[in-house]
Amino acid sequence: MIRSGDKFIAGRSGGVLGAVVPWRGVYAGVAPAHIFSAAATRSLRLGGLVCKVAYVPSDADLAFFPIMGACQETELGKPKLGEAELKNSQHEVSCKISDTSWSIAYVVLPPADLPGPGESGSPLVQDGKVVGLLLSLNMHTCKGIAISSEMIREVAARKS
Repeated sequence: MIRSGDKFIAGRSGGVLGAVVPWRGVYAGVAPAHIFSAAATRSLRLGGLVCKVAYVPSDADLAFFPIMGACQETELGKPKLGEAELKNSQHEVSCKISDTSWSIAYVVLPPADLPGPGESGSPLVQDGKVVGLLLSLNMHTCKGIAISSEMIREVAARKS
């Protein structure tokens, strides 16, 4: 079963499935669009499935791809200041949300255990709910930027 935090391959690189959300009558995976731009492809392998990016909004670093197989919808929550975790199928990192807006959550990470290459899209979790997905990380300051679940919800609700 496909779920938030699963890793995928796109071209010769990859990332992490940030969330599975209802989208245009199906379930869609959500991941950072920059992964597909860098890989110069819209195709990905997720578990045993081959998926194709169907929607990239012009105003957010998000890519939506229909999942035509068994998947688990992600419970989304609203980010708040305080303790959180970045979680994917291979790595968990405790962190803190230091600031939020409706579209972005700023994350402070421990210097000894930073997410590595291929971990873009890792779900940011608070109280058992995904509140965002990791977009970028400054390795010098140990600070990251996550797109908030509120932005994911808003983009998923768009008709086109």
